[in-house]
Amino acid sequence: MKKILISIGGLIVLIIAVLLIAPLFISLEDYKPEIAAKAKEATGRDLKIDGDISLSLFPTVAVEVNGVSLANFDQGQATSMVTLDQMALELQVMPLLSSEVVIDRFVLVNPIINLEVDKNGKPNWELEGQAASSDANGSSSDSASSETSGGSSLSGLSLGDVRIQGGELHYVDLVSGAKEDIEALNLEIALKALNQPLTLKGSLAWKGETIEISADVANLQDLMNGASSQLATSVQSNPVNFGFEGTAQQGKDFALAGALDLVVPSVKGLTDWVGVPIERNNENTFEKLTVNGKLDLKGAVVAFDDVALAFDALTAQGALKIDSTGAVPDIRAALSTGVLDLTPYLPPEASSESDASEGASTTATDTTAQTSGDEGWSEDPIDFSGLKAVNADLALKTEGIQIRKITIGISELGVLLKGGKLTADLKQLAMYDGQAKGKVVLDSSTSMPTTAIQFEVAGVQAEPLLSDSADFEKLLGSLNSSANLTTSGNSQKAMVLNLNGTGDFIFKDGAVKGINIPGLIRNVSLEALQKSFDDAQSTDFAELSGTYKITKGVVDNQDLSMIAPLFRLSGKGTVPMPPKTLDYRVEPKLVGDLEGQGGNSGATGLAVPLLITGSWSDPKITPDLAGALTDQLKDPSALIEGIKSGEGGIEIPKLPLGGESSGGSGVDEVIEKPQEALKKLFGN
Repeated sequence: MKKILISIGGLIVLIIAVLLIAPLFISLEDYKPEIAAKAKEATGRDLKIDGDISLSLFPTVAVEVNGVSLANFDQGQATSMVTLDQMALELQVMPLLSSEVVIDRFVLVNPIINLEVDKNGKPNWELEGQAASSDANGSSSDSASSETSGGSSLSGLSLGDVRIQGGELHYVDLVSGAKEDIEALNLEIALKALNQPLTLKGSLAWKGETIEISADVANLQDLMNGASSQLATSVQSNPVNFGFEGTAQQGKDFALAGALDLVVPSVKGLTDWVGVPIERNNENTFEKLTVNGKLDLKGAVVAFDDVALAFDALTAQGALKIDSTGAVPDIRAALSTGVLDLTPYLPPEASSESDASEGASTTATDTTAQTSGDEGWSEDPIDFSGLKAVNADLALKTEGIQIRKITIGISELGVLLKGGKLTADLKQLAMYDGQAKGKVVLDSSTSMPTTAIQFEVAGVQAEPLLSDSADFEKLLGSLNSSANLTTSGNSQKAMVLNLNGTGDFIFKDGAVKGINIPGLIRNVSLEALQKSFDDAQSTDFAELSGTYKITKGVVDNQDLSMIAPLFRLSGKGTVPMPPKTLDYRVEPKLVGDLEGQGGNSGATGLAVPLLITGSWSDPKITPDLAGALTDQLKDPSALIEGIKSGEGGIEIPKLPLGGESSGGSGVDEVIEKPQEALKKLFGN
């Protein structure tokens, strides 16, 4: 037995001696052509080794190769697909006897990888050699084998000094024009054993910025075998910082669960950095963004709960879930926000001078459009395909919205999108001491999209609303309104032409500023007209109301009514939307009492109607004197019925008809003054 042990010991010593001495007598330079030939056979590419090769076999197997390059495909822009200044590998021999792989050192120095896609869409990483063919023919069996034995075959893996030093990765796609360059890639990996923590740290340079990356896996073996493991990872850079801490699981579907944090110091800076710059109108916008919450990802389903978001001065909280397992992604979200001030994100308002210039240009354009038959409604097709690309169920609550001068209070909106049908339900909208609610249903699931609109407004103060939204300060009162509209079409013009529906409005306890209608009616003289149309004048009313019907884009109103002390005002006519024209008649009448609402609505007396005709951009407003006389002379007594003389009474109308007594301008001035004032009243 002793002799046997001595013999075995001697054999081991002899083997060790051979391993130590053999490399001294083997010239690895002689093997370079053979190595290159094998590489050519395997990859179809030329391999060059311009530097030295060294080899030692004991106590560790150590290989060092210098100056390695693998050729690119013939149509490539770069000469080589891979170049490497040095590759050093050192692993322990004895653990190999027990199927363990202990790598003491694996270093790649200055590796440069050039990935290219030619103009025909072929990538250079598709190799032409026998290795590529065998992969294509036997990939399924190989993958099946790896699934069954991959975890156990590496159970004894241990990594010591494993790193990439000074690496570069360059990508060019001649089909899409994409080009990316990663430089200064440095990476270190430490792993004592598969069931011990794995640590990865590194950095790289991309688009002029240095990015620090790190990852810590508590148990790589558990992760490889389908169990879960603790995972912490982070990305740190000037443009963006990202962190995740939780668990990961590599089973049938990859899963992550844990806390996620995202900090972008400047969204504008980030978009500029990645090459998709955004335009902004305020230098204080699109700056800091922070997002944090609980991430739960399972394959194609990702949920983000307890979300806290801050973007510039805007804040929001809520939850989000995206399910991509179906034919289209399904998004569900509930979000509540503070006051959303959207003003800084809007383009600047045009100055009054540019408004005037634009108005003149628009008038000229609209006039040309009228004569040419083009009413200004776009016939360009509207692409509704995006509504079919996703399903969504969204709920939004906000403490308020600020849009320039428009102030909206607490609001709640629900959005449901499924199969191309969008339902936007405005459940609550607090604005200007009143409330609004409504619903829009847009169905693009058929070849002819349809839209239905319903809304109700109650108790909204008209003056601040119109002043803030349209700089229109001529109308006061509490507004109640409703509408029920439908339309269909694939373009703006088609939707206007197919617009149908009904609506109503009523202003209570209000006033019209800029005109004194009672003064105008009771004394139709040039002097009275000059005084009645003035910014200092106003007409109080108890009620201004009406209903309308829209048929094929034509708005028809036959019951406009204003009830006020000393007069009543009625109006009727049509507003054809497709040609953008007006055909409307407003008729004021005197009454014999000072009552407003509840007074004699069947007003009698003198009526001086106003005709509003022409285009929207250049309406013609003229007194209908001929119509007034025709109507009143049918019953002359109606001219003075119910009108009392004495203090506070009404003068008999005196119409200036021109001539020397009136300065020669009579009727022209009578018409021009109210027309100019009414244009201002109705926003020109």
